[in-house]
Amino acid sequence: MTQLAQAAPADTDHTAEIAALNDAARAGSLVTSKTVFTRALADILAGEDPDPGTRQLNLMIGQGALRRLINETPIDPGNDPHGERDFGVVEYQGHKIFWKVDVYANDGTFAWGSETPWDAQQSFRVVTIMLASDW
Repeated sequence: MTQLAQAAPADTDHTAEIAALNDAARAGSLVTSKTVFTRALADILAGEDPDPGTRQLNLMIGQGALRRLINETPIDPGNDPHGERDFGVVEYQGHKIFWKVDVYANDGTFAWGSETPWDAQQSFRVVTIMLASDW
């Protein structure tokens, strides 16, 4: 008598959950995420005013404007082959800007990718916003 092998359960597709968490991280509303701007982009946003306070204000205004632009610009399907909304490109003040979302295990080290990127408590997202030339 032959024994029938039990079929392994199909993997659950978590794409929609991952995409929603990536959207929340990009918008700045996900507690288990942070956004970083590369130094080169931050320098451009700050401008060249000799007053440090003015540069800081320019940086904050530029970061807010850029975040709004990123969140309002549809993601090109060519940049999103897996449907997770984790990468995009925008144009800002004549500069090509990339943004990307990396998902780490929520252990405080950022050393390993998350095995459960669909779980907001077990994963931590870092949204990096950079000049295309920083890539």
